[in-house]
Amino acid sequence: MTKEELFEKYHIDERHAAWDCMIDNWISVEIYRVMHDGELPPQDDLSTGWITEFSEKCMDVHWMFTVLKKREDWGSLFLTGKRMIYRFADEILLEINKDS
Repeated sequence: MTKEELFEKYHIDERHAAWDCMIDNWISVEIYRVMHDGELPPQDDLSTGWITEFSEKCMDVHWMFTVLKKREDWGSLFLTGKRMIYRFADEILLEINKDS
């Protein structure tokens, strides 16, 4: 997969290039917790695959309404997820392409 294909698949564009350290750093940990049964990320976990799994789940309307939209910060989670794919695209692609 190429970066262009990754961005097309998850509807990522230049609007997602902005990264607000105070907000997005915090929200990225919250996304990790959503994807890992409330657990905090270990310090040595540098994986990025879970962010594409999160984005896949966001495309599932049932999951969005039964899990994500129960949270008041669901919009922030969704936007930070897109920003993470933009920001960590190279690392994500390394993980995706090594498994192919």
